[in-house]
Amino acid sequence: MKNIVTAILFLSFAFGFGQDTSAPKEAAKLIKENASDVNTGSGYNQIFTSVDSIAVPPGGMNAFRQFIGSSFKVPEVNQTTMGRVVTKFTVCKDGSICDIQVVNESPAGLGLADEAKRILNISGNWKPAIKNEESVSTYYTLPIVIQITAIDPTEPANKENNTTPKKE
Repeated sequence: MKNIVTAILFLSFAFGFGQDTSAPKEAAKLIKENASDVNTGSGYNQIFTSVDSIAVPPGGMNAFRQFIGSSFKVPEVNQTTMGRVVTKFTVCKDGSICDIQVVNESPAGLGLADEAKRILNISGNWKPAIKNEESVSTYYTLPIVIQITAIDPTEPANKENNTTPKKE
């Protein structure tokens, strides 16, 4: 008896909340046709996650890593640590970088996120991503890992004045 009542309740909900088939089928065809016309034009205005050729920084990725390493200003810390910043940004179809977001920063509070944004802003235009032989905008996620060396309290603050005389 209990199973019969449960089955009746289930079926009444299934029929009560079922799809409404009274919508005209012609409207559904129009929606499909309009959706297929979105990407038929020559200009893409959307941001892609899947492309034929990914965006590349000026000089290639190895040169970009060297640029980050030489330009990244590390903060002064009391203990040597690894700093990690994960950024997500858009490489626009003209190669410019926009919409820079910091996804993760560790350790927090050292200013690594601001420094990563500064580096990306001065990096120059990238070679944009390619889809169907056209330049398109695409998302890019870039993890940056920097080793931050602790300051030595015994060293003088001004290293430029700390020179050793040459032996002649």
